[in-house]
Amino acid sequence: MLGIVIATHGALSTGLKDAAEVIMGTTENIATVSLNQGEDIQKVGEKIKEAIQLVDQGNGIVVFVDLVSASPYNQALLTIRELEKEIQEKIYIISGANLPMLLETINHQLLETPIEQIPEAVVEQGENGLGVWHVSMIETEAADEDDDF
Repeated sequence: MLGIVIATHGALSTGLKDAAEVIMGTTENIATVSLNQGEDIQKVGEKIKEAIQLVDQGNGIVVFVDLVSASPYNQALLTIRELEKEIQEKIYIISGANLPMLLETINHQLLETPIEQIPEAVVEQGENGLGVWHVSMIETEAADEDDDF
């Protein structure tokens, strides 16, 4: 089974997992890591390593982080570089973690999609999950409808 690690600043990681479980029910093989205020960065690296070991079942691992080049991201990179090459090759770090991306990954986990196919689909889902709405859009739509008569 695909392993999923969510490593973020603060409790965002546990919040994402909790939100996913509200939508999909109980999840499996997902570990969370939180970088808490004032916490030693090296400790976060140790927690990421433990999380990777916890979820590694040989089918690959997706490590979600909230920000590229920030501490959870950097510690994930350092941690993965210390692992055996065969494990490294089946781990992908994806930054900008959001709920649509996590749900997409859980779906691939359930479908047993090969790890190599997952990152592109997850990033695409994250991009497709973005949107903007403003009240002016309603006024524009109403004006367009009036022009038809």
